[in-house]
Amino acid sequence: MATTESISTTYAGEAANRFFSAALLAPTTLANGGVTPFGGIKFKQVMPKLELSGIIADATCDFTDVGTITRTEKVLTLEDFEVNLKLCKNNYRPTWDAMGASRYAGLAPTFADHLMQLVGANIAASRETTIWQGVNANNGEFDGFETKLSLDADLPTANELSGTTIDASNVISQLAAVLDGTPTRIYEKEGFGIRISTKIKKAFISAQAALGYLDRYHVGQTPLDFEGIPLIHCAGMSDDVMVATYNDNLFYGFGEAGDPQSARMIDQEPLDGSNNVHVVAKWGDGVEYSVVNDIITYGITNSAN
Repeated sequence: MATTESISTTYAGEAANRFFSAALLAPTTLANGGVTPFGGIKFKQVMPKLELSGIIADATCDFTDVGTITRTEKVLTLEDFEVNLKLCKNNYRPTWDAMGASRYAGLAPTFADHLMQLVGANIAASRETTIWQGVNANNGEFDGFETKLSLDADLPTANELSGTTIDASNVISQLAAVLDGTPTRIYEKEGFGIRISTKIKKAFISAQAALGYLDRYHVGQTPLDFEGIPLIHCAGMSDDVMVATYNDNLFYGFGEAGDPQSARMIDQEPLDGSNNVHVVAKWGDGVEYSVVNDIITYGITNSAN
């Protein structure tokens, strides 16, 4: 007789969709609008970009076509990742009240939900760091924005600002340097903002407190806003790094639940007689930017130019 797989708790289908929505959209960078999420990608997503120039001319009686249309494209490619955990049910009976209706049942739904939430939190934390600092050669990572920008020969040298160690004493001047180094055409783009690390966020808040923000000094929360430009907290960024661009230029892509993504908790007892439960999660994700000429970097050394 063929073995029948018994799933004590399943996160397939709609549940998997909710699980991955929570796990992959939870990183600070996405929650704060630092990058634009792009879901439902099977493997690759082409991101076309049109640029127009020289299209305005003096009027005549004839139709005289002028101007230049430049079409470029970047490809956001997903990489596949997974979580594989094995738990022995015996280890969770005494302290977690984790079993179901009987001593030999699978994990109780409440404990299973809690466990999957922890798995999701770990995925979210790893994606946050990988979005920025990831290196494809490292297990469980893709090339993040900092890695991509450090290797992109098309990034204009004028857009590469050398950095320094940032603290409360110099954070204001360094933020000003980023704005000063931003061309007007980028500064005026809708959704323009400066992405900052947790360290820079703390330094900025400390500097505002020392300056006596609204005569409140160290009381209350300081808005993350510098001279009218949003400061977007991205916890996964390196300490002394900033990236300035508009929202619709940085993308985080991921697949759709069920194909190829899945999340399951599988009771192994009916399969091999053991008291183990397997936790399995599979997904694909990655990042890409659209127009590198519209990105200002601070503290990222570009080895390609």
